[in-house]
Amino acid sequence: MDQTAVNKQIKQMVEFIKQEANEKAHEILIKAEEEFNIEKLRLVEQEKVKVKNEFDRKHKQIEIKRRIAFSNEVNAARLKVLLARDEVLSSVKAVVSNELSKIGDPSNAAYKDLMLKLTVQGLYTMNDTNVVLRVRQSDVSVAQGIIKEAQSQYKAGCGKDVSITVDKDFLPKKDDPANPCAGGVKLLSSDLQIAVDNTLNGRLDVVLAQKMPDIKIGLFGRSLTRKHIDVVQ
Repeated sequence: MDQTAVNKQIKQMVEFIKQEANEKAHEILIKAEEEFNIEKLRLVEQEKVKVKNEFDRKHKQIEIKRRIAFSNEVNAARLKVLLARDEVLSSVKAVVSNELSKIGDPSNAAYKDLMLKLTVQGLYTMNDTNVVLRVRQSDVSVAQGIIKEAQSQYKAGCGKDVSITVDKDFLPKKDDPANPCAGGVKLLSSDLQIAVDNTLNGRLDVVLAQKMPDIKIGLFGRSLTRKHIDVVQ
C-alpha cells in the first residue's frame, strides 16, 4: 500500500474517531441536560411541598388561634351571663331573707307558733330523749315559752318523753355581718355532736336547693340548649 492510501486511511480513521467523540459528547450533553432538568424539577417540587407544608402549618396555627379566641369570647360571655344570673338570684335570696327577718321578729304574734312547729318537727328528726335548743339571744323567752307544748305534742305524736333545755350559746343575730340568722331553732344532741338546722335561713337554703330549677325557669326562661330538665324529688 502506497503512502497516499495509508494517509487516506489514517484520515478516515481520525474522522471516524472525531465523529464518534462528537456524538458521544452530544449524548453526554443531552443526558446531562436531562438529568439537570429532572433534578431541577425534583427540587422545584420539593420546594413546592415545603412551601405548601409551611402554608398548611401556619394556616392551622391561625385556625387554632381563631378557635381559641372564639372559645375565650364565648366563655367570657357565658361567665358574664352566669355572674348576672348569680346577682339576680342573690338579690332574690336577699329579698326573701329580709321578709324572713320580719317573720322572725319576736314581736310578731305568729312567730311563737312557728317556733313551736319548727321545734316539734326537729324533735321528730332528732328522735332523742335529751335535746338542746339553740336560738338567738332575742328568742330565748320565746323558746322557753314553747318547751312544754313542744314536749306535749312530741309525746302525743310518738309516745316518748323528751327533755329540752335552751342552750347557753346563741345563734347569730339577724344583722350579724358574717352569718345573719332570721330566726328559728337549731336542735342538738346533749353531746352537741348531732344537729338539726331548723332555722329560717336553713329552711330557706333547703327550699332554694329544691326549687332552684323552677326559680331559674321563672326568672330566665327555659334554656334552648339544655337537653334535660332537673327533677327534684
